[in-house]
Amino acid sequence: MSLFLIKLKNIVLDILFPPICVNCHKTLTNAENDADLRGKFICEQCLNLIKLNNTLFCPICRARLAENKKICSHSYYLLAAAGNYDDPVLQNLIHYFKYKSFENLAPILGKILIKYLSNLSFTINQQGQKAIFRREALGALPSLVSERSKESAERERRRAATAGVAATPVLIERWLSGYLIVPIPLHPGRERERGFNQAKLLAEITARHFNLPLIDGLKRIKNNKPQAKLKDFEKRIKNISGCFEIKNPNFIKGKNIILVDDVFTSGATINEAVRILKKNCAGKIIAMVIAKT
Repeated sequence: MSLFLIKLKNIVLDILFPPICVNCHKTLTNAENDADLRGKFICEQCLNLIKLNNTLFCPICRARLAENKKICSHSYYLLAAAGNYDDPVLQNLIHYFKYKSFENLAPILGKILIKYLSNLSFTINQQGQKAIFRREALGALPSLVSERSKESAERERRRAATAGVAATPVLIERWLSGYLIVPIPLHPGRERERGFNQAKLLAEITARHFNLPLIDGLKRIKNNKPQAKLKDFEKRIKNISGCFEIKNPNFIKGKNIILVDDVFTSGATINEAVRILKKNCAGKIIAMVIAKT
């Protein structure tokens, strides 16, 4: 089909079925329809209501890790949660994405993850109107890069400060270098039913943006009941136990991993995935999700 016919088809569909925001249900404007990564799903006003976190968290006590420094010894991995599940806009987006099979929401949610990761490392000085590289925050991230890379990043920061220019976002990629992106897998039967794996879509967007390798390192070998249907924590642990196996231990051994899922509730699913990864000698692990409860 030619580009002209595709545009004509979309115009006709918009006239017959005006696009509405999945959150507030108001009709979207033409500008919002054409806006990058948003098209026909959420209005600008609702998108701007989403509050993003700016730290990492302990996955056990949920403590905010000030300056991204680990201040407790409850867990052997860190939690990176872009937002909170009690945020009504974010909750709606996740609901439509995960349970209503709105696959095209992936770019919006992926952009939220990317913005959150960038916020871990950069802040805007409103008075000076320039980005300030937060060495204390990046330096506190759990061994994301070697000392040599840290020194290189610091030299770039000093040169930028001397020249009076903003530190560039490419620095965050250096801090993430050396990490693999691994999505939480769905059972093949569940994936066929849904039509896609939401965690893998988010992982692909993040990996592509930060130029990180993505591997399907985990395999789901049990088609267990959905965790959301189980309210008891012990039942969730039992339900997810033994669900994962490593596809190729050589791809995991000694590697630092960003484990990607959509939400973090009880933590049972991610805990089980981390257990299997650590059992196969994975290095440091950061579990990254759109929202946590």
